[in-house]
Amino acid sequence: MRYSPKQLATALYELLAEKPEAHKQTLVHFATYIQKIGAARMLSDIERHFENIRLQKENVIKVKISTAEKNQPIFPEKISGKKVELAWHTDQSLIAGAIIQIGDMRIDNSIKGRLENLKQVIS
Repeated sequence: MRYSPKQLATALYELLAEKPEAHKQTLVHFATYIQKIGAARMLSDIERHFENIRLQKENVIKVKISTAEKNQPIFPEKISGKKVELAWHTDQSLIAGAIIQIGDMRIDNSIKGRLENLKQVIS
């Protein structure tokens, strides 16, 4: 029987949740199984589905912020009742401002982004 990447990711999540003390052993067995069934080419899809399942089951939303400043921005710990998992990094090329990515939504409030938009309007 052939399993989809989503089915494999779901099985892995459930196995890890069932026995949190055996994560390493579970991952080794899972990797061996993936290799045995010849599904190594699906690993990136499995990983993507696993992350989506984890976010949904743990009621988490990922927020990525890029800023020109070196100080981490203040951001709410929850959005719409979901816990925020914040990934932040400094990007000096932004000049000032920030780029915020929440799921599929991207907000570019950087000087670099504004200048690029202005350049497109003028061209």
